[in-house]
Amino acid sequence: MRILPIKTNFFDRIFIGLVIMFGAHLLWVRFIEQYIPLLAATVGCLFFLVLLLIYG
Repeated sequence: MRILPIKTNFFDRIFIGLVIMFGAHLLWVRFIEQYIPLLAATVGCLFFLVLLLIYG
């Protein structure tokens, strides 16, 4: 099972994961942070990053 539709190496997956984390945090701060703290976004993004590194 692959998450990304392209063939990537380990460093590509790290870069893509960090870009997605950056965007997710910006959207979180803009729309959700008043209800749920930013720590929840960080934990969720780190979980996604680990999944991306394993199954990417």
